[in-house]
Amino acid sequence: MKKMNYFLAAVGAIMMATSCTNDEFTGESSGTTSQTKEESPILFSGGASNLTRADLYGEAAATKLGNKFVVYGTKHFAAEDKTATNDAIAFKNFQVEWTANTAGTTESNSSDWEYVGKTAYDVISSAQTIKYWDYNANNGYTFTAFSYHRNDTEDGISYPANSTDDDVSVVKTTADESSLYNKGYKVTVKQGATLNNLYFSDRVPVEEEDYDKTVTFTFRNIGARVRFGFYETVPGYTVKIDNFYIDDANSAVVTDFATMNDAKTDGFYASLQNVKTAVDQTINVTYYESTTATQVINRPKVSNPSAGYNYYLKLGNSTGLINTVLGTSSSSPTWTDGTTGAYTPVFPFEGNTNPLLLKLDFTLTADDGSGDEIQVRGARAIVPAEYVKWKSNFAYTYLFKISDKTNGTTGAVDANGDPIDPEGLKPITFDAIAVDVTEELQQTITSVSTNSITTYADGAIVNEYNAGKPIYVVTTDNSTHSVITPSAIGIGAGQARVYKVDKATTEASVLAKLSGSPIDITLTPLTPLPTVENTLPLADGTTPSISNVKFTPSAAGYYAYVYTTTAYVAPEYEAVTTGGYNSGTTYYMLSGSGAYYAVSVPNSAAYEENLAKLYKVKEGKAGTAGVYDVKVIKVQ
Repeated sequence: MKKMNYFLAAVGAIMMATSCTNDEFTGESSGTTSQTKEESPILFSGGASNLTRADLYGEAAATKLGNKFVVYGTKHFAAEDKTATNDAIAFKNFQVEWTANTAGTTESNSSDWEYVGKTAYDVISSAQTIKYWDYNANNGYTFTAFSYHRNDTEDGISYPANSTDDDVSVVKTTADESSLYNKGYKVTVKQGATLNNLYFSDRVPVEEEDYDKTVTFTFRNIGARVRFGFYETVPGYTVKIDNFYIDDANSAVVTDFATMNDAKTDGFYASLQNVKTAVDQTINVTYYESTTATQVINRPKVSNPSAGYNYYLKLGNSTGLINTVLGTSSSSPTWTDGTTGAYTPVFPFEGNTNPLLLKLDFTLTADDGSGDEIQVRGARAIVPAEYVKWKSNFAYTYLFKISDKTNGTTGAVDANGDPIDPEGLKPITFDAIAVDVTEELQQTITSVSTNSITTYADGAIVNEYNAGKPIYVVTTDNSTHSVITPSAIGIGAGQARVYKVDKATTEASVLAKLSGSPIDITLTPLTPLPTVENTLPLADGTTPSISNVKFTPSAAGYYAYVYTTTAYVAPEYEAVTTGGYNSGTTYYMLSGSGAYYAVSVPNSAAYEENLAKLYKVKEGKAGTAGVYDVKVIKVQ
């Protein structure tokens, strides 16, 4: 068999990277101030999240922000509420610019960030002037900020704002009847504008006792970023992807693989609802108003855009992935861009409720120099919806493995590209057993289901599996696109189990072993037993409600996750001693390895000649074929 994980198991299912430090940057004040508290100027400093696990400060942060940001600040003589009544404007979209080595040169600049004398984003009658803390506003201040620039010679956003020409235009929301945390921004993103350089800060409330301190912003990129990679572990073959399939209608959420009948060869495609980029979009930036397992108070969040969705996702180009020999490990996959694995900016979509559906054809080429090729068509995989709820300022990596357990077919497909002939890669095997009958026949039939398995390594970025760290496994039904809930950890139908394997192996070998083959591997049930969980901690801080199996490997090596759709029950055989020849009976012989194999007994003469070696299935003991989903996981 070949090793494909149903066809492709999304082994990376949503791997995400993000800035996760919670420490506030206190600024780099190098100057001295002699003012009294009532005369202390309001000072600003900023840091930027870089979609990594470390924040950027100083010049690195300024570079990310295009050396400028726009601040909106209000002071409160009464407690702030959801209206604009108690918000006295102190900074009406002031521009703040960064210049190296200028900290302390003016009283309004403590960290190389200056606003005095600059031009406001909103037109005002004169240049921006210094602002001082107002101790009569004893209910605090509230500050928010944003930044946007382009990578070319143009700024991309003008000061003052010109919404007609700008790639991005921003309008401050000063009141909202539902919550004061919704007093954020309305943002218009023009067609073709990049989200790479669009940042919004955390909401910064400042209490009276902190009026003489620098106001420090943490900026977070408003977009999300994604990338997809493929690798293969098919022994004896190289693999090239021929094409991907999408629904050519592109008018509704795809719920059936059969509607994905439009073959594409100019890049990576998958069926997934996502935000259109070919039209202008209006999004709302607001703020989380509490801290939970999935959100942090005062951090920005993005509502769904206004101008509609695409129902397929395209990344990369034909030279990057199509007809390219795939990498052979998760550490060196072939990316959709064909080279470095660069991320593609996308609109965030936290409210997504639809899975990603992947359907493709690929070709196996024998690496023994024979030129033997096998086409596999209609291979399918699912990434559950919980894994494609893209959040602002997170980068997501998805890895797919093509192995020797494929749900595509090497035979005929229907008009939609879906398999008609049996699915899976069936190995050609030989046996050297000598028999004394004519037309000998040995046949093995393995039934393979068509589910997708997604695995997630706790805390990993690109799914490194390590001893002592939990691994989560989700099995998804290809036909209904729903997550399968194992009823228990065991071997019965609807159950899951994890085995420790004594040596390097493939999904096909595990499947054969489970189906009664004497293949030379040992499967030992994992102890302590895995558990069935109802939540899954993702690296972006979310804990979606999704059924999964959790286990913690204690040592490096190979592990096999097995979901049992139909448990294998071995047939029972008995020696043929009486009854005479029957042309309707299937006769068997016993190999030296202990396996029964069917043989052709064409007539009474052959029957009598080989009677001492023949077996048949006991009446009522035919057994049942096992139907399993298998994923082999290498643990470091």
